[in-house]
Amino acid sequence: MMGHEWLTGAGLVFLGLITGFVGTNTGGSVFLTVPVMIWLGIAPQSSIATARLASVGTMIAGLRHFHNQGKVDYALAVPAAALGLAGALGGASLLLQIDPALLHKIIGGLTLLLVALSLIKKPRSGETPPSAIRRLFGYILFIPVGMIGGLFGGQAKLSTYLFIIFFRKTISESVGTRKVGGLVLSVGSLIIFGVSGIINWQYGLCLVIGTLLGANAGAKFALKKGDQWMECVFNIVVIALALRMLFW
Repeated sequence: MMGHEWLTGAGLVFLGLITGFVGTNTGGSVFLTVPVMIWLGIAPQSSIATARLASVGTMIAGLRHFHNQGKVDYALAVPAAALGLAGALGGASLLLQIDPALLHKIIGGLTLLLVALSLIKKPRSGETPPSAIRRLFGYILFIPVGMIGGLFGGQAKLSTYLFIIFFRKTISESVGTRKVGGLVLSVGSLIIFGVSGIINWQYGLCLVIGTLLGANAGAKFALKKGDQWMECVFNIVVIALALRMLFW
């Protein structure tokens, strides 16, 4: 890197620290990362692809901490990740063809709907297990959610609510379990973006450094505070981001 590129790189490390800390718990960091990268002069498509590289760092760091706390349901995560990956590969290949503004509104609307459903009937410990039909419908929904994630990112919030509503997981269990699929989706999308040559690897490395540090701190902080704190912050961030996507 030369001149202003060093300054941009330093800014991306700092951006990664912030988004890694928040994103490992609430998701939605892409909706901060991508606009800032575009503001820094990076092409929109490259910003989306490069931000996905950083999300891998967030997923790895966050998954490690939630795994150590026993908050990851791998029996649930693996089939959900496989279905999500199928959608993500299709979504990533459509990146150059869809209007991002339309996608923002779709994600915003779906997110608000799932938040409303979650608030109406919250999962409780000791509640009877979900029916087979309920679980099947939940699994099927991971395909379109994965497509959204592969195309632009931002599937973390939707995935979390699917685990809460259809599989009756707690907030921390949902966040931990979703990271398996998130990592698989990110790697699958990266393969397509890498082959297309739209990833800025130097800037991506700067983001990864920041997100690894931020995600480690964020996961420790979230697990220490517990489900109630995570649920409050999660809902506030989700609603704010959804409204932003719908109306701005």
